[in-house]
Amino acid sequence: MSSLKSAIFLLFFFLGNITQAQYSIKGKVNLNDDWQPKIFLAAVKKLSDYYRTSPDMIVHTAPIDSLGNFILEGDNLPNESQYYRLYLMKKQNTDYDACLYVGGEDHNFVHILIQDGEHVEIYADQTTTAPFGKFEIIGNKKNHLMRKLSNIVFPRFYFHRIKFPTELKFSEDKLHVDLKNFADTCSNTLVALAAINNTDFDEYFDRDPTFYQGFTQRLKKEIPNSIYTKNYLLKVKYHANEDTTLPMWVKLLIGFLSLLSLGLLVKFFQLKNDNQILEKQLVAPTIASTPTPSFDEILTQKEKEIHQLISDGKSNKEIASLLFVELSTVKSHINKIYSKIGVSNRREARNLFLKKG
Repeated sequence: MSSLKSAIFLLFFFLGNITQAQYSIKGKVNLNDDWQPKIFLAAVKKLSDYYRTSPDMIVHTAPIDSLGNFILEGDNLPNESQYYRLYLMKKQNTDYDACLYVGGEDHNFVHILIQDGEHVEIYADQTTTAPFGKFEIIGNKKNHLMRKLSNIVFPRFYFHRIKFPTELKFSEDKLHVDLKNFADTCSNTLVALAAINNTDFDEYFDRDPTFYQGFTQRLKKEIPNSIYTKNYLLKVKYHANEDTTLPMWVKLLIGFLSLLSLGLLVKFFQLKNDNQILEKQLVAPTIASTPTPSFDEILTQKEKEIHQLISDGKSNKEIASLLFVELSTVKSHINKIYSKIGVSNRREARNLFLKKG
């Protein structure tokens, strides 16, 4: 009887381990003395995080051996495909100031789609020097499509190296058309969305609103409950100048209740001591509000330059060209500026700049 119980226990234990979903990501990167021997897996929780680094995005880490081999595995991912980023950090960086290097010898990240129970392999070309130089993906079809997308995007990121305005405009327009065509023909909706997310909404939405708005129908039909769908709908509404705030009747109701509460409060104090209230109204000094810190106090010199260019209506690519920095660096600076001045988009940043005058 004892042996029967043990056999049953082992059977259930074995079945439990089989049914538990496990994901794995393994491969080989090019590692030299510039890079930490550690790989990071970060969850892209919303579309605006696609090129952003933050410690709260990291869901897993693993060591990289002296030959560049790594393996990440576990069962802590959601049971639906989401964007994740694999990346390395340079030795001088920490979790709080990690940088993404786009293109060239320092290209240090890749984007993948994965969920619990799936397996992906990524191998850098050993004849290159970048950590993920000319990498190859072994896995499901959606990640082969993600690799095709990266072949379109990353070789074209260095727009600021183009000297002539006409050539620059041609290159930007060509990238937009290529991304648009890729999204239109891509069989996986999330990969198609990644392509559209790589387009410059500030530059091209007004020229091609039908394309951007039309894609919302595909998202609503195929992945209606995805957080990325909700992100995209809000992004389209913003660029279409639609009001994404509270309905007007809700605003009016809040205003009415606020006035009513204020009136009742004033009445209470009047009944309590009319004379004292009257005296305070006549002689009470004006309480100076706490001055709002100026941009000079809260922004670095580089952030002030970028904020000025945002306020001048420049796109991210134009800013990168003017300052001779990478597009990913501009996006990183803009995220920091938004956080410091308490805004969430370009329009608010521009309005605040003009208000402070």
